[in-house]
Amino acid sequence: MIRAVTFDFWGTLYEEGPLTERRHQLRGEYARGFLLGKGYQVAEKQLGYAFRVLERYVNWQRESRHAGLDAEEVGQRLAEIVGIRLEGGDAAQLGELISSASREAPPVLLDTAREVLSALHGRAALALICDTGFTLGHDLYAVMEADGVGQLFDAFTFSNQTGTTKPEVRQFHYTLYRLGCRPDEAVHVGDLEATDVAGARQAGMRAIRIVNADADPATEADAAVEDLRGVPDVLRGWGLAV
Repeated sequence: MIRAVTFDFWGTLYEEGPLTERRHQLRGEYARGFLLGKGYQVAEKQLGYAFRVLERYVNWQRESRHAGLDAEEVGQRLAEIVGIRLEGGDAAQLGELISSASREAPPVLLDTAREVLSALHGRAALALICDTGFTLGHDLYAVMEADGVGQLFDAFTFSNQTGTTKPEVRQFHYTLYRLGCRPDEAVHVGDLEATDVAGARQAGMRAIRIVNADADPATEADAAVEDLRGVPDVLRGWGLAV
């Protein structure tokens, strides 16, 4: 019996959208303004380079160490790249400012996401398991709340809060613990083979992979669909009344 369905965020429910460049611009503006207020002059070009280096570092932490960075770590690392050492509170504030750009220039909810989530709401417990980068969990939640889908979820697991990213099993088990169900009673939906599918299956869950148009279709998932519209049909075939 399926009692819970967990979802990935990026590439599954949301995409970067047309405001991506504006989001990057705001991050730079917020960071420059904050550092100037602390007495540090940083050139725009230097800060742009620092963000590119920081992005590679965040990706390395996620992919190689399966580690999620919190606000303080993001802010401190950015400052260090431009030769500045901040106090812990200042570093966290800088990281929070960088994250907040996604509220003003948010990612875009995929067309089918609200329909699918609404159909599943009340039929199974719903949770989000999200690997964060520059945008922290509470700001992603604010975006979801503004889009009218945040309230459809029973639990949220963000890597900046747990310090761990997918495919680590504990990301999935922690989420299921909060939902009060066993792995064999749960299904994870995501688009990435190496994190969503591998992690869910290692955790003892079933996996549905969203195979986006430009992705390698080879998968170890229990089911694969082209977009979210196919998820309810798969779940129905597994006995969930949708």
